[in-house]
Amino acid sequence: MYISKKALWSILIVFIIIVGLVIFSLSLRKKSISTYAPIKGYVAIVIDDLGGNGEGIDELMKVDIPITAAIMPFLEATESDAEKCNDAGLEIILHIPMEPEHGSPSWLGHRPITINKTNEEIRKIVEDGLREVKYAKGMNNHMGSKVMKDKRIIKEVLKVAKENNMFFLDSLTGDYSVADEIAHELEVIYFSRDVFLDNSTSKNDIEKSMKKLGDIALKKGYAIGIGHVGGQGGRITIQVIDEMKEQLKANGIEFVYLSEIEKIINKDEEYLK
Repeated sequence: MYISKKALWSILIVFIIIVGLVIFSLSLRKKSISTYAPIKGYVAIVIDDLGGNGEGIDELMKVDIPITAAIMPFLEATESDAEKCNDAGLEIILHIPMEPEHGSPSWLGHRPITINKTNEEIRKIVEDGLREVKYAKGMNNHMGSKVMKDKRIIKEVLKVAKENNMFFLDSLTGDYSVADEIAHELEVIYFSRDVFLDNSTSKNDIEKSMKKLGDIALKKGYAIGIGHVGGQGGRITIQVIDEMKEQLKANGIEFVYLSEIEKIINKDEEYLK
């Protein structure tokens, strides 16, 4: 059967078009099944209560996402945990024990900030704490529902933060806090907690808290979650974070250190490239 050159050229052109369409279709399909969505929200996870040899610390060192470790001062493992966290690439903040409205004094360690402390005593506690918790970039409160209502005390704490170019994270452990107001007055960078991850030690409850944290970040652009080592959370909290991190990434979440939230809030174009 004779086929003209013109017909052959037509067939070749059609073949090339078909091959091109197939390749284009496959490239689109490959993109559509990507396991990661574009970044839509940032999550900072803070793990409280290091320094007391609590359960979950060794597991925490192995989680391969940015984590901020809040280390309590004046405890047996304070200085060793600071070194361990720094070596593991965790960000470090000082976890300051403060008097609560209710609760056992034993939960506060040896030198808590209490309502009856003078300004000089408060300053000495924070400064001594910073000497023990090396590498600290900021501070947050351990308990403190009573102290966080006291302008005199919080002003003294935040003065030390300002002098050391540090931020303050309000754990929001009570129904009211003056820290936001005082931080604004002193021009100290202020963050506040969005979700406690482990108010319950049930794995199912912690998973729900992680999902809530991600949902908040997707809605407002960022979210801050606080979990714990030791009795309040420990291994189960770290396990859930490790198990759910890929799921949250696939939903458009990027994990960051707490200190990076300032750039996200301020929409730092250089950082968000």
